[in-house]
Amino acid sequence: MRPLATMLMLRCTAALVPRALPRVSTRLLSTQTDGVTGTKFEEPDEKKNPQRRGGHQVKGMKEVDPETAKRMEAVREHQSNCPRLPWADEIRTMAAQPRGFASLSTVSCAEGIEGFPSGSVVGFATLDDGTPIFCFSAMSGHTKNLLADSRASLTVTEPGFEGAADARAVFTGRVVPLKAEQADAAREAYIKAHPTAFWAQFGDFKMYGMTEMLDVSFVGGFARAGGVTVDEYLEASVDPCLAFSEPVMGHMNGDHGSSLKQYVEVLVGCAPVKSARMKRLDRLGFDVRVEDAESGSTGVLRVPFDEEVTERKKIKDAIVALSKKCAAINPDWRPHGSEEE
Repeated sequence: MRPLATMLMLRCTAALVPRALPRVSTRLLSTQTDGVTGTKFEEPDEKKNPQRRGGHQVKGMKEVDPETAKRMEAVREHQSNCPRLPWADEIRTMAAQPRGFASLSTVSCAEGIEGFPSGSVVGFATLDDGTPIFCFSAMSGHTKNLLADSRASLTVTEPGFEGAADARAVFTGRVVPLKAEQADAAREAYIKAHPTAFWAQFGDFKMYGMTEMLDVSFVGGFARAGGVTVDEYLEASVDPCLAFSEPVMGHMNGDHGSSLKQYVEVLVGCAPVKSARMKRLDRLGFDVRVEDAESGSTGVLRVPFDEEVTERKKIKDAIVALSKKCAAINPDWRPHGSEEE
């Protein structure tokens, strides 16, 4: 079921359609899209929805005018056809994030709650092959749980995670203590990912790893849910832009917010936005978190590059090319609320 926050982000949806159901006279359903991303609540195209999953129930929404409906459909088509990283690469890149913290679920061995799930927020990193690694104190409850029962799951979210429109992955397997050279390599990788973790050198902190991975599930945002096989994940590559994405996004968000608004309005075709912030950058393009100027609803839109970019020095050229394209399409564009409007 789509969370309440999703309902609040709707700017408008299609006409409410009564539908007969067993033991219920009618139910109001929306078969259209949300107002920012164009994501459909129910996808009738069997090629895009082979499992024929039903739509989400949306009550009390108004009809949209034909012009708005046309725009929403255009945004949806643009987003569905945007080049994106393969899921396995996206998950590997998310897992390789620097200074990463995630939710670790273990099987409790504590008296009175034996066998119940036990959650902890822990620092993590990955080895070169993608194996999640940890540095745990012998005093921690999750450490005691793992020594008694190695079964665990790790929920990793993308940096800057805010809600259902953002990416997350769950790794399920067995987390065990690492020994000798394997532990040394893991400690080195962990400190590289967490350079301020001085305690990782303390004697009672030991290295652990999910050496037996059984499942990798993934939600990349609305209408992007599924998973990859463990082999697909382990054989995937970390996107090269991860090495410099943080400073590039900081520069764009700090100095070029109007350009980001221009990209989503002119190139993607969304309605005027109040704010736009780059939240993810990869070799194929970037994701922008936007706030609709009229309704205040929020969403995430994808802006693709014209060609693949793998070097930092070429990122500027790729972004300038987007600005030139916008100027050619709509030379009179101005940001919402500007004095020039």
